[in-house]
Amino acid sequence: MGCGCFCRLVVLLLTALALLFGCLCVPQVERAYIKFVDTYTYGVPLAHLALVVLGQVPRIWQVGGPLGVGPVWNPWLVDATDAYSKGDGLMLFPNPDNIASSYMLARVTHEKVREVHHNPTAKRDISKFISVETATSPPGYFADGVLPTLLQLNTDDPKRYAHRDLLSATMPSIAQSPDHVPGFQAPPGVSAQDLVRDISLHLWLPLKMVTNLVQDVFAFNFFRHAFEVDLSHEELQMLKEWLSVHSRIIVGLSSISGGKRCAELAKVLEDKVAAGAFGQRLMKEAERRGMVGADRLRKVIFEFSFAGFGGDGPGGGLATMKLLRLLQSKPEKYVPMFKKDPEAFILEVIRTRGGGGAGMNPWIVESTQTHTLSTGRVVTETAGSHGATIALHANHDPAVFGGPKRDLDYALAFMPGRENADRFLSFVAEYGEIKKCNAS
Repeated sequence: MGCGCFCRLVVLLLTALALLFGCLCVPQVERAYIKFVDTYTYGVPLAHLALVVLGQVPRIWQVGGPLGVGPVWNPWLVDATDAYSKGDGLMLFPNPDNIASSYMLARVTHEKVREVHHNPTAKRDISKFISVETATSPPGYFADGVLPTLLQLNTDDPKRYAHRDLLSATMPSIAQSPDHVPGFQAPPGVSAQDLVRDISLHLWLPLKMVTNLVQDVFAFNFFRHAFEVDLSHEELQMLKEWLSVHSRIIVGLSSISGGKRCAELAKVLEDKVAAGAFGQRLMKEAERRGMVGADRLRKVIFEFSFAGFGGDGPGGGLATMKLLRLLQSKPEKYVPMFKKDPEAFILEVIRTRGGGGAGMNPWIVESTQTHTLSTGRVVTETAGSHGATIALHANHDPAVFGGPKRDLDYALAFMPGRENADRFLSFVAEYGEIKKCNAS
């Protein structure tokens, strides 16, 4: 009897969820659901986050993986709450300091996100790597010389400039017009047909954000371009394992054994790059500038691996995955568009689908401010607290990408070469502003 009651309860629950997800596939229902959650669950942050995530489950197939449930991939979350047009261009965002009982305020309009990203004196929390208190992390997760990363330094910190200038002097591939960049090369044993099959399967069954095969292809070429080395199959697997084990600390799953394994895996990659031409060049130049060469190399490998490659998460690999999924979804439509203007096509993929991190997160609010949310609720953001930005939402802002009528559907449309294409925001700055810089 007990088992029968339990089974009926499970069936009832699954049926209710199926009905909810089915209804949420109707745009008007999804919009009403988002509006309801934003308006009536403000007082319970954990419930607010859970209901937002639950409402995004049907988007997993569209976004392409489990992270599709996050509040950074669906611009309808902003439009449904009228945050593009009402209030101060903000939405509620989980606060990593206390996710159960408080929020950060995320900037979501193009104007507000740009204001943060273009702030020459923007302040970041040097004690945190994304949401992780680095001082309390077990040994091994952050090797000697890795901290603080560029993600943790204030924009006007001299150490930030010194590190970027070292890269400009030693890494030709990051120049705006490099003299030479190695050509694309598939990892040993990987064919174009393998990629087609891999992406075709992922369109139906998106179990990962970035498939192992796409990670291999991207990482192999990324290391060739950035570090001038070719990773073996075994080294590619170690790179992916390193990022996988390390990323668990972001959700609080750190351990002594995890730190030890991270140190072992990072050492293999450090030795590989250190033995190559780039590694030797960077360490020599770092020493000439009064830096510790080996420490500086570890920092560069860490930053480029996590923020550049990204593994099965935000990064260049995910941006590549978004591109390949779009191409394979309708090859007859998108392949000719890509061939016509590859740069414009890629920029529009990144603008409309994202790929990197949410934005510049977290950053430090410099002065206490009072804001009005789109619901009309007035909230106070205190000096020293953390703020967030969501670049993907800013890149769908009808005020910039909506055409003459400032229309959201127009902003959502995939249109390579559209007006204002150079105004899409990365987590650094507008693309057009980056291109104006004479340095790399």
